[in-house]
Amino acid sequence: MKLSVMGTPIEVTKGTVITILIGLALFTFGGYDYAQQSAAVDDAVSVDATIVESSITQTDGRGIEYDVHVTYTYYYQGTEYTSDQLFPGDISPLYETRSKAQSVIKPYDSGTTVTAYVDPDDPSEAFLERQTTQGPLIFIAFGGLWILLATLDAIGVQNPGQEIELRPESEYGSTRYQTLFGIDRDTVNHLSKRLAIAALIILPVSLVTAVLLVFASSESADSPSPSMDVELSDPIGVLFVTVFIAILLLIAAALLYGIWSFTEYRRLRERMPEPRPPSPFKHPTRLVTILLANDDLDTYGTRVKRTGFAFGVVIFLIGVLLEILVF
Repeated sequence: MKLSVMGTPIEVTKGTVITILIGLALFTFGGYDYAQQSAAVDDAVSVDATIVESSITQTDGRGIEYDVHVTYTYYYQGTEYTSDQLFPGDISPLYETRSKAQSVIKPYDSGTTVTAYVDPDDPSEAFLERQTTQGPLIFIAFGGLWILLATLDAIGVQNPGQEIELRPESEYGSTRYQTLFGIDRDTVNHLSKRLAIAALIILPVSLVTAVLLVFASSESADSPSPSMDVELSDPIGVLFVTVFIAILLLIAAALLYGIWSFTEYRRLRERMPEPRPPSPFKHPTRLVTILLANDDLDTYGTRVKRTGFAFGVVIFLIGVLLEILVF
C-alpha cells in the first residue's frame, strides 16, 4: 500500500506490518513485565522465609550462561506458601559467569532464614530480591528498535542507492582522501581486511578452546558445581585474554574499513551530476532502506550499505564489550 503524508511518500508492505507487530509484541511484553515488577516492588510486604533448596544450573542456549534456582517457604496470614521466584516478574535474569551467579545465590543456603516479599493481593506470589531486573528493558529496546527500523524503511523514497548516475572515473577522478592518517588509502583498506581475517580466525578458535577447557575442568572436579578461580596466567585466562584482544582487533578492522568506505562514498558523490540526491547519512529513512535492501543496489548504494554495516559492527562489538566489562 502506497500513500503520501504531507508530501512524504510511505509504502507499507506485508513485511512492514509483520515487523511492526513483532516489535509491538516485544515492546508491550517488556513494558507490561516492567510495570508488574515495579508494582510488586512498591506494594509487597515483608515476611520471614526459609530456604528449602538453592542451586545453579548451566544453560547452553546462547552460549554458556548460568541460571539461579532458589526454593523457599513462608507464611502469610497463617497459610504456608512455597515459591521459587528470586526477582519479581516473569523474566528471570541469566548470568554470564558462575561467579556472578554464586554471588547472587550466596545469601540463600538451604535452611537459612531470609526476608521474602509477598504480594498482599496474591500471597502465592513472592520474591526475595526487592528490585527490578534488566530483562524487560531488553525486550522494550529490541521491540522499539524493530518498530523504528520498519517505520524508517517505510517512509520516503523506496529506491535510494539504485540507478544513480556516476560520471566516468576517467573523466572525473577525485583527488580527495588519497591518504588516511598519513597512509595510502588502499593500504588502509588492505590492512583493515587483514586484521578482520586474523580476528575472525583467532576469535572462534580461542573461544571454543576456552569453553572446552572450562568444560573439562568442570567434569574433572569432585563437586558437581565447582567454583573456578582463573588467573590471567592460567591457560583458560590466557585464552580469554586472547578472545578480548581478538574482539578489539575486529573493532579496529571494522572501524578502519568504515572510515575508508566512508571516504570512498564521498568520492563517489563527487562523481554525481547536479542535483545530487540527499545523503543517506543525513537522512535515516534512506540509510535504513539501503541497509535492508537485498539486491538492485548500484555501486553507490552498495558503498553506502557496506559503510553503514561496518559502523554497525563497531557499535555492536563495543556494546558487547561494555556488557561484559561494565554491566
